Amino acid sequence: MLLRRFFFLFALSVSLSLSAQTSTAGLAVTFVAGDQTDQRVDRLLSLYVPAGQSPTPFLQAGPFTAQWSGEIQSPIRGTFLLSAETSGNFKLNINGQPILLGTAGKAVQLNKGANVLTAELTRATSGDTFVRLHWSSKDFPKEPVPPTLLTHTSTPKLANALQRREGRLLFAQLNCAACHSDASLIPIKGQGMPELGQNAPLLAELGTKYKTAFLADWIFDPHAIRPHTLMPKIFSGTDANQKAADLAAMLTQGAAPVAEKPLDLKLAPQGGALFANLGCIGCHQRPDATGADAHDRIPLGHLRDKWQPPALIEFLKDPAKNYPATRMPHFRLENEEATQLASYLIANSRVTKREAIAGDAARGAALLVSAGCLNCHAGMPATTQPTLATVLKAGDKGCLGSDIASRAAAPDFAFSPGQRDALKAFLATDLSSLKQDTPAEFAERQIKNLNCTACHARDGQGSTWSKVDSEAKKLRDVLPAKEHVEGEAVPDAPVPPLTWLGEKLRNEWMSSFIAGKIDYKPRTWLIGRMPGFAHHADGLALGLNHQHGLPQKEASEPEPNAEKVAIGEKLLGADGGFNCITCHAVGDTAATAVFEAPAINFVQSIERLRKGYFQRWVMAPIRIEPETKMPKYADPEGMTQLTDTFDGKGAEQFDAIREYLRSIK
Repeated sequence: MLLRRFFFLFALSVSLSLSAQTSTAGLAVTFVAGDQTDQRVDRLLSLYVPAGQSPTPFLQAGPFTAQWSGEIQSPIRGTFLLSAETSGNFKLNINGQPILLGTAGKAVQLNKGANVLTAELTRATSGDTFVRLHWSSKDFPKEPVPPTLLTHTSTPKLANALQRREGRLLFAQLNCAACHSDASLIPIKGQGMPELGQNAPLLAELGTKYKTAFLADWIFDPHAIRPHTLMPKIFSGTDANQKAADLAAMLTQGAAPVAEKPLDLKLAPQGGALFANLGCIGCHQRPDATGADAHDRIPLGHLRDKWQPPALIEFLKDPAKNYPATRMPHFRLENEEATQLASYLIANSRVTKREAIAGDAARGAALLVSAGCLNCHAGMPATTQPTLATVLKAGDKGCLGSDIASRAAAPDFAFSPGQRDALKAFLATDLSSLKQDTPAEFAERQIKNLNCTACHARDGQGSTWSKVDSEAKKLRDVLPAKEHVEGEAVPDAPVPPLTWLGEKLRNEWMSSFIAGKIDYKPRTWLIGRMPGFAHHADGLALGLNHQHGLPQKEASEPEPNAEKVAIGEKLLGADGGFNCITCHAVGDTAATAVFEAPAINFVQSIERLRKGYFQRWVMAPIRIEPETKMPKYADPEGMTQLTDTFDGKGAEQFDAIREYLRSIK
């Protein structure tokens, strides 16, 4: 008896010890293909792999098995119905008990808190492979199991897989292959990993844009001016300052600055309000800010030193002109807006006393080639740098060196120890992952790279913009108070979260919207505007769809059913309907009684939304966006108060509304 009690207490202590380990968001996924394995973390238990493609960049295409592990953190103890849509052989276990075989749903009791989850999917025998895990209960209709409730505990093997991915991204973003080429290891430019081989900004007309003294200081030590920049410190030694001045002189020679018209500093307050209202403040520190930033935003205190004001205005109007892969978004600013914003940035940034060193443009021209600048900035073939094969044999030397002695004349990328380890971990692979990619992983990388969460909440985490609202309010409050006019944008309206974006939006519309090609603003009440990221739009949209286990395109639908169209039109109205037209316009027909600002035009909703998301949204909008003003018309069992139509069955009523909206041209 005592022995049994000992083992019970021992098992309990182990269980408590394991539960005390830090759980992080998402589920761990192990992919097995033949004798190869790879791991990553996914936000959802969902997957989409087109036929003939690999589930991860580190495995070759072919038969595979995906295995998920982690926990569902249930907010309550209760009974839930778990179900799945899948094209493969899918199995699910909760707390050690088999729950699903194939797509048949099953009721399961979840404990409050962590419930151990394991699942397995075998590639479909033909066609695309996909799975999507859903749940429902007496309190809410069927929905994907939310990412906010999925966690996992890391393992050394998973940590190593994530480290390899970090190193792979660094290798691509830092354009390592531009200097250290190897045709046997690196794919042709434009193939394989999308970030690989992207040219750095064009070195065109720099003298008309930048001030020479600043450019020399930037070349000398870019990380001292902008932390996390991809630009390395290329010169070292006692003559590094002189070389930087020579190169700056060469890059700016013969290009006189545009005749500088003094900026009207009276426009700075309007520019400051734009800086707040467009969300610039989510990515950037204010130009007058000093010291470390709690949100690690990009500093702007050097802008007066850097830019010729007319060039800054032109840059703000089209940031991608000389750098298609830029992370700086295109806000489609009018000239007046760009001028106001430039006035605020210039007026509030500071001037640094810089040591004037006369540069020799002829020496700079030689350095432009020998230092490898044109390899990254112009895509010129490397001529003076060791090949990638040589670098792989060199070990912790050159760019990977941790000090001046081991780096010698190689560029200094200011790697942290973690980044250096990640690069070494990736370089220890066969590098074949550079020759392919998966859209879901590309999308996850770009959400971080483009800093989408600066403006948008995601998976329960608030945006940076919302966290610095007090700063934004101070910039807005500098302008005279103005009475709100109905229909105008309001500064405190919540920005749509990213959590369900890949399930929500049609691929073609989402891609155009991310690229900045949609000529209307769906949410007219938002003070900000969605900027354009044209270079990344197609891949980001496709990857977001795949993250939710969905294909690029939905199945085509037949022409709208005439009987349902008539019913749907009535259900939108006030006479026997939900009176949706109070807030929503329908095509050219305006809403009847708008409060503050009109809701999204219904015709735009049909253009934007996938069918499955539309149906989920109308059944339980607050489950998806707690801050929405959209009311809930159906009870947890899916019934509405309009019992004269379809016996009050909400799903059928909302489907009829959608049929009507589809009929409007």
